[in-house]
Amino acid sequence: MAAEEIEWGGQREGATDAELAFATTLNELLPGLDYWLYADDDGTPWLLVSLDIIDDNAVLDTLRLDFDERGIRGGWSPACLNWDSEMRAEAAGIDVSGPDGLVRQTIDSPVEDLARRAAEWFIAPKNGR
Repeated sequence: MAAEEIEWGGQREGATDAELAFATTLNELLPGLDYWLYADDDGTPWLLVSLDIIDDNAVLDTLRLDFDERGIRGGWSPACLNWDSEMRAEAAGIDVSGPDGLVRQTIDSPVEDLARRAAEWFIAPKNGR
């Protein structure tokens, strides 16, 4: 699937080149994720990627991952993105450490490698969930 076929949600129009590369690679590896474009108050862009865990037509839980120029940070949403979707993981109190969390910096990995690591993380078994 090409980047233009990704359905972008969020508050901002137009993904950055890095966001396009990340989302395109991630979507090729793991289709069906949701992509949300946001920006901080100072205009710094960031991308939220989410995966709802659904059982019997009900959202049981949501994994969320933030991507920006610093890298990726992921963990469980405390409210299935009901109040934390428009804030960064740190501000929402997302636990990005431990067996269920994910932190990788762009200095350590190219964007495509971050996308591959994100795909692995989204499908990896999670502690107690």
